[in-house]
Amino acid sequence: RQQRRTAFLRFWLLMFVAPLLLAVGITLILRLTGSAEARIDAVLLQAEQQLARSLQITKPRLLEQQQLREQRSQRQRQRQFTRDWQSALEALAALLPEHAWLTTISWQQGTLEIKGLTTSITALNALETSLRQDASFHLNQRGATQQDAQGRWQFEYQLTRKVSDEHVL
Repeated sequence: RQQRRTAFLRFWLLMFVAPLLLAVGITLILRLTGSAEARIDAVLLQAEQQLARSLQITKPRLLEQQQLREQRSQRQRQRQFTRDWQSALEALAALLPEHAWLTTISWQQGTLEIKGLTTSITALNALETSLRQDASFHLNQRGATQQDAQGRWQFEYQLTRKVSDEHVL
């Protein structure tokens, strides 16, 4: 009988103590897990703050480098634009007959206006024929043609580039 009583007491003691031990164990595990998560969060926060400080330090330098790259790219585009115009104007100059010369060149709103003089109507006709066949410019409009007091022929033409310049700048 004593054994049954001891077994009975052990059984009920185990029934009361086991859940209590289980609750204490779970509480301890939860506290340890929470503590570890808090430490991890603190380390992550510190790393994020350090990264933010690092970015704040390097941001001005990176922005300056980006601005320098953009300026360099703009200068290269401008140089290419100038080279393109240089070759187009050199080709235009090569079209001029021997007895013709330009007095005015102006560029406005996509139109190149040229004015000049020739010593003969034959040179003027040769110039116009050359302008119509030019690879760099379209002949848009022929302006007034007249003879001055010295017998030279004054001419005026309006041309447009065959290649658009708007995307360059």
